[in-house]
Amino acid sequence: MSAVFSFLFDRLTDPLGLPLEAWKEWLILLIIGAIAYRIAFSTVGDMYSAGDISTKTGGSFFHWLIRAVVFVVMWAVTYGVIVAARFVVAHWIAVVSILGGLALVGATIALAIHIKHKGGVANA
Repeated sequence: MSAVFSFLFDRLTDPLGLPLEAWKEWLILLIIGAIAYRIAFSTVGDMYSAGDISTKTGGSFFHWLIRAVVFVVMWAVTYGVIVAARFVVAHWIAVVSILGGLALVGATIALAIHIKHKGGVANA
């Protein structure tokens, strides 16, 4: 049964690529896979210890389920970070301008609130 779960995991995660050079993609996916394996292994071990599961098939099912969920979530976060970083690098002037404008608006609002709570400009 573990072979079936392994096959399904491979089919689910096979198309998940990253917008990077091949060697970087493989390295990152290898690290994500290792982390997902460790989390699944530890979680299923805790489930066995707590008595939540007792069969090999149950343990295998939950291992591959947890591993797949963790892998996909970590892949999605990694993909989002890569896309966001590429966007920021490609449009750095716009990003800096927007962040500067937001900082200026925030500082203006904070100053206005500070002056209002102090009783106006005359009491400052």
